[in-house]
Amino acid sequence: MKPKVALVKGGNRAENIERSLRLLGDDINLIGVKNLFIKINLISRDNQLGATHADGVRALLQFLRERYQGKITITEGIRGTAQTIFDKLGYPPIFKEFGVGFFDLHQGEFEPVELYDANLQPMKLNFSKQLIESDYRIAIGPVKTHDVVGATLSIKNLAMGALADNGDKGRMHQGHPVHNLNLYLLAKKYPLQLSINDGFTGMENDGPIKGTGIDWGVAVSSCSPVAADCLAAQLMGFDINDVGYLWYCQKLGLGVSEMNQMNIVGDNPKDCYRKFLPHSTFEEQRHWRDERVSKLLGI
Repeated sequence: MKPKVALVKGGNRAENIERSLRLLGDDINLIGVKNLFIKINLISRDNQLGATHADGVRALLQFLRERYQGKITITEGIRGTAQTIFDKLGYPPIFKEFGVGFFDLHQGEFEPVELYDANLQPMKLNFSKQLIESDYRIAIGPVKTHDVVGATLSIKNLAMGALADNGDKGRMHQGHPVHNLNLYLLAKKYPLQLSINDGFTGMENDGPIKGTGIDWGVAVSSCSPVAADCLAAQLMGFDINDVGYLWYCQKLGLGVSEMNQMNIVGDNPKDCYRKFLPHSTFEEQRHWRDERVSKLLGI
């Protein structure tokens, strides 16, 4: 069965996200869920353009609370004073309105996960134990170009954000081939149950922090995170062959990448295409393929 991917284009961020979730319908199965985590993206705390918008999170929570009254935790790894950041981005009223808590990943416990260094030797990094133990993981964040892997979307939001801030985030940067490999390995080990790519206003050029805004008016949601991210990336003008971690995910069975392999509901992809200007180092980023990695993965 083709995975369902909701694609919505419109003039209101919250309405776009709400409609995309309703289009997914019964794909969003919360029966038996007891510990739901929502991973937001606050990598850019001084620039709303690079951060998950509170209006999108409100739309998500409204949808969830109509179906689920259990524990919901909004999470991110915060550098600095969390309260100051949330006040600036408009989150406190949402926490109160929907009865949700916030958990700073950097203050939690971690479990080691085996990845690879630049020489393809095993290395252990620390991944959030709280996210590992959650039984439903959602990522919601802005669509952005990236300085290492081309495009950053829901899968990367979870993978990088849940690493310990003790140098492990920096240790993920083992060169383009291995960085993409490690993102795939994290996506396989700790998958999302729901991806929401908020493209109402995206970031192009030198993302994920210093890029420029691009008005797009699009939301892409799916319970198949690979399909959601691959569709969003292609509508941003990227070839999946140039985005290594997404290529690995689809090649090695975590999901599909081609539009004809998806059940796209909502708006027509032809009406949603908007080419993003890539990062200034994108030509270098495209050289992510490595025979050693291919041999390691058996492909």
